[in-house]
Amino acid sequence: MTTLATFFVVALVTIIVAMHRGVTRTADAKLRALFDADGQRGEVSRRLMRDAGYNV
Repeated sequence: MTTLATFFVVALVTIIVAMHRGVTRTADAKLRALFDADGQRGEVSRRLMRDAGYNV
C-alpha cells in the first residue's frame, strides 16, 4: 500500500511540474511577442525581465 501511495504522489508532482512548465512557456512567448512589437522600447523591457529571471 505504501508503494502505491508513493507512486501516486510522484505522478501528481510530475503532472503539476509539466503543467507549470507549459503555462510558463506560454506566458514567456506572449511577453516575447509583446516586446518584439514594441521595437526599441521592447528591448529595454526584455532586458529588465531577463534580469528578473524570466526567459523572454
